[in-house]
Amino acid sequence: MRLWRRPSVPAPAQRSDLRIGVIAARSGIWASYGEAAWRGFELGLAYATGGTLAVAGRPLRLLIEDDGGKEQKTQELAMALVQEAGCELLQGCTLSQPALHLLRVAQSARRVTMIAVAATDVLTAEWFTPYGFRTASCTAQDAAAGWYVARHLGRRIAFLSPDSLWGQQSRAAWWRVLAQAGAEIVDDVLVPPHITDFRPYVREAVQRQPEVLIPFWAGSLVRYLLEQLRELDLFVTLRVVGNLVDQETLQRVGLAPAGMICAVKYHYTFADNPVNAWLVQQHWERYGTPPDLLTESGFTSAVALVEALKRTAGDTRPERLIPALEGLKFSGPKGEYILRPQDHQALQPMYVAELVPDASGTVCEPRLLVELSAEETAPPIRL
Repeated sequence: MRLWRRPSVPAPAQRSDLRIGVIAARSGIWASYGEAAWRGFELGLAYATGGTLAVAGRPLRLLIEDDGGKEQKTQELAMALVQEAGCELLQGCTLSQPALHLLRVAQSARRVTMIAVAATDVLTAEWFTPYGFRTASCTAQDAAAGWYVARHLGRRIAFLSPDSLWGQQSRAAWWRVLAQAGAEIVDDVLVPPHITDFRPYVREAVQRQPEVLIPFWAGSLVRYLLEQLRELDLFVTLRVVGNLVDQETLQRVGLAPAGMICAVKYHYTFADNPVNAWLVQQHWERYGTPPDLLTESGFTSAVALVEALKRTAGDTRPERLIPALEGLKFSGPKGEYILRPQDHQALQPMYVAELVPDASGTVCEPRLLVELSAEETAPPIRL
């Protein structure tokens, strides 16, 4: 079911400069995610334009706003970027609930909008809008790692996830994959999304003696979950599976998550190709660190947008830009991507890794176990 009404406002006006409104979670518990995606978007524009930051003679001008990961701010900021700042395009480096509000603005204002970070499946499914395109992997692509879990780690599965849109969508996506692999869901615990004491919920989740515990969590609070799982010896008594966290969190938790199996969207050491090599080098030079978990998401968003704008000679009108993006194939840090025309979801490689002590023996790093192709991780089309 599509929730979007036909827009009644004019297409964006074309100026000499091309203004892109960027909304990112640059403060609050999601700041590391939004900042990584924003940095990736900047670097992606530099890469795709050959350093000119212009397309078809139109200089790119970025106007960035911080929504703090709070959905109530996103729609207001997006409308201001369109109506007051004259932005022709929108870029979201934010979470699923705020991204939904951003896409509502995209629909009503007729602005093509690129989405990074936000993973909830419904953004390219039940709540689809033709103005939205997502280069971030969705929860169904993350869940493609479930076949590895059921085949190699165990078939009795317990879940622990936040009672939020992203948490519920993650559970549903993993359930589908695990059920197809013959696994049994023995327990499922929903948790308030902003807690720091996970222990009562963890104990509840493992009462039925699962072989595998899958806790879904993200943001800066995930460090409490990982530390408490180690405190309860669960990394020893069963297999723990989750999504790879950002570098800041890995530094904070030290060796606590050693042995954890991770579904991985991106890690800068996994892909060997010229685009990733460029991204890694430039990120080190500009920021003094390697690109983080979600840097690739913002980077590919920028690359896809620039490649489509080259095809339209800088024309941002939806009737020109949407067909240029639909079905677009382009090279990014993980290899080849394609923006699937049916639902505007980017198909892309994904990874499964194990967290192991690094050379210093003080923190964990991911060790690649298997790479999954874009075809293997393609989510179902649910429009």
